[in-house]
Amino acid sequence: MAVLQLTALLTCAGLATSRIGLVVHELLGHGGATIAVGGTVADVQLFYLAGGWIRFRAEDGHLLIAMGGIAVEAAVALALILGFRRRDGLEGRILRAIGWALLIHASWYLATGTWHGYGDGAQLHRLLGDQRWLVAVPAAIVTCGAAYTGARVVIGPLAQTVPGTPRARIVGTVIAILVAGGIQLGAAVGEVALRRDTTYSSTMKPERERVVARELRQWTEEQRRQGAQPTAQARDEMQRALARRHRTFPFAYVLGVLVVLAIGIGAVRSPATPSHPISARLVAISAAIAGGSIALVIALDAAFL
Repeated sequence: MAVLQLTALLTCAGLATSRIGLVVHELLGHGGATIAVGGTVADVQLFYLAGGWIRFRAEDGHLLIAMGGIAVEAAVALALILGFRRRDGLEGRILRAIGWALLIHASWYLATGTWHGYGDGAQLHRLLGDQRWLVAVPAAIVTCGAAYTGARVVIGPLAQTVPGTPRARIVGTVIAILVAGGIQLGAAVGEVALRRDTTYSSTMKPERERVVARELRQWTEEQRRQGAQPTAQARDEMQRALARRHRTFPFAYVLGVLVVLAIGIGAVRSPATPSHPISARLVAISAAIAGGSIALVIALDAAFL
């Protein structure tokens, strides 16, 4: 029962964090930056359980608009971390962990987007060129530090809500985290697949894939101008050759491994602070907040139709 309640709490907390984070990132961050530079928001698409995007009109300030989402999300994260730094109870630690989770997302997005040239980091990727590591590496260090600290803040107290031996507590907590994370990830991936949003897919496509697709089109057109009709096999071979030519360091995968290690180390070093069992009231409150945050996203998305 305790593991089930912990799973429910983590699931609701994750949904609420991602939905509120989405609104903060897209509307307050990108939307606010657009208005700040004298532009206008032309369109908004907020996924109910996944990401989103805005379309804007602005004569300049495009880099500021692109970075606005990450900057505001990081600011909200720091506000939570600092605002609840003196709260050592379970609820306070969860709120601080939510702040660290938002910081992980913001810095991860900046690091991998700048390195691979997708999403909000696409412009920095093009502007910095081979010097993109100047942004990507420091942002990745922040990501790992936030992952370690967030895990150290909350994993130990969460484990103490599971009764039994230390081994039972560890196993129960790991199960709750994996199930809660799996539910949220599955819902997000499933919604993206069902929506088939071309704008989102294009925005999140790495620069390497764009270059390969563009050069493949150029090669195909050149073949046709020469009177040849490339076969499907020839196109596949050329695509593989172009992919090898434009191979890049798998920065996101390496960072993913480092983040998992940082979380693991933080969890091991997390103090076993005594915590009261998770109450049905706390689960109900978190469920209400999660439901309200999803309803907010749905309402805001409908407002921009």
